[in-house]
Amino acid sequence: MALTIHVGAHKTASTHTQQTLRGLWPRMTAAGIMYLDMRALRRPGHRLDSLLENGPAAARRRSPWRRRMDQASEIWPHILLSEENTLGSIRREGLMGPEGVYPNAVRRMDRLCAIMRRRPAVLFMGVREPLSFLTSAFSMEVQGGHELDFGEYTDGFDPAALSWSGLAERLLSVRGVAQVVVWRHEDHAAVRGAVLRAMLPEAVARYADNPPPAVVGLSQAAYDEILRRLAADANGDPVTIAREAKTRFPRGGDARPLSVADAATRDRCLESYRQDIDRLSRIDGVTLLRP
Repeated sequence: MALTIHVGAHKTASTHTQQTLRGLWPRMTAAGIMYLDMRALRRPGHRLDSLLENGPAAARRRSPWRRRMDQASEIWPHILLSEENTLGSIRREGLMGPEGVYPNAVRRMDRLCAIMRRRPAVLFMGVREPLSFLTSAFSMEVQGGHELDFGEYTDGFDPAALSWSGLAERLLSVRGVAQVVVWRHEDHAAVRGAVLRAMLPEAVARYADNPPPAVVGLSQAAYDEILRRLAADANGDPVTIAREAKTRFPRGGDARPLSVADAATRDRCLESYRQDIDRLSRIDGVTLLRP
């Protein structure tokens, strides 16, 4: 049985990839591929990401999943999972820590590989320039009513220190992870065909549609409006205010994107990202898809 796991990362067009794969579901089924994404993996009471947490309750819930995957492996030649919460969440504690980006990724991936009986897994992961990545994650947290200040969100974590190559090395250390296929989010439009062909048989991948962007972040004007309204009304609902501000000041066109750092920080992040991608391309077990 072949095992493919699309782990995200968050804010690298993962939802767009899932929508594309969902459109190929009948062809994948006919080709012997069992495809599960957030619609199946986040059902209340059966969330895969919650099974990867600490504690005895999560451990108990892993056994039924293991049996389910055992049964699936007897029927399906290929299982494809797509769940960006596998590595962690975009909440501060799930995204950033002393270990680097997704500080709990090794523990969580190890538990998933155990559920899958250590069958050799090929992981697929988009990566993104660190400041842009964290800004986009912060934008989602603002819209969810969880964060308002980027400095508080990062809590001392230096965006320029974010290392995708370090994450790839940590994932490859997990018994059961055979390969990590990576691409830059900035190259997504140019490499999405190559990503799909690496995930799927050519006879399936060639029928992929290209859905419109699924998740759009905040413009600078929308963020400024959120801060203004919450300052004027401390009891205002931040989720409602964020939704209304996003509608009034949408992204796109001449709208200025959200900016949370100075030019020097942006330059440091761009240079660290360039060096990190170079390191990533030279890691045994990593395949970097380029335009």
